[in-house]
Amino acid sequence: MQIATVSEVAPDVRNRAGSDLRQAKTIRQSLLADDAADGLTLTVNRTQWQSGEDATSTPRHRHAFQQIRWAETGRINYEPDKYIEAGDIAYFPKGAWYGPQVRDEGISITFQFGFNGEKQHGSKFWDQYQEAALANLKARGSFERGLYIDTDPATGERRQRDSVDALYAEQYLMHTGREFAIPPAGYDAPIALHPPAFDYYKTCDGVEMKHFGCFYDHPGPDGDIRLGMVRLSGGTFTCPEDRAHVLWSLEPGLVIDGTEYREHTYVYSPRGESVDLTSASPVEAHLITFPRLD
Repeated sequence: MQIATVSEVAPDVRNRAGSDLRQAKTIRQSLLADDAADGLTLTVNRTQWQSGEDATSTPRHRHAFQQIRWAETGRINYEPDKYIEAGDIAYFPKGAWYGPQVRDEGISITFQFGFNGEKQHGSKFWDQYQEAALANLKARGSFERGLYIDTDPATGERRQRDSVDALYAEQYLMHTGREFAIPPAGYDAPIALHPPAFDYYKTCDGVEMKHFGCFYDHPGPDGDIRLGMVRLSGGTFTCPEDRAHVLWSLEPGLVIDGTEYREHTYVYSPRGESVDLTSASPVEAHLITFPRLD
């Protein structure tokens, strides 16, 4: 289990003015991360977006991994004239195109996850291969404003890709010896959800739940990502051990193993572990249940 309370996590000011991958200035807090034994890779980051020349912009692109974005404050742009409003949440399926986007206000939480190299983080990819992969890419092409531009060896034509995806592909090839491919989209576009529009139902004394949706970007009966909320008023909710979960509280009073936590506490319960959550006072919390492939 991992627990991170936003007020206790030191921010990291990132000025990427000269970066190959992204050019922006952000204030980021790395809240949770895991490279699990079943192949799941997960990162959870809180980002304060900056305005003006420090705004973050990216071209239209897509990924092999999945994302969830929650707008803590402000409105978070993800396509022209499309925003995640404060308190709303959006699911970004793998393979689905989005952007161009300009993020210049508000605070968002970004969950990125995938299996077996779809999402790359930690020692297996970044720590071992990033420097060499970037050198390989620069030898064949160039990075320009969030894009990687090179010549397609199969056709001889000029091509451009999202810079992060180009790095993922190079690292994946170095790690596995196989070509990296972004799958076709099962869902056409990101899906924005409005949590207040969904109703709670009682599951037991002191525990209520509401469900927003289940999305199947992976095969099998447990291949779905599940989004919802739980409301505690003295009862106990258990994250079961059959899947990984992330839960985050909106008010103070969440209690785990006898310790009471402040608002905006993030809890990661990995597969193979269970965690009991209760409350000292009424608490609402978002809940994500992650896929499993077996």
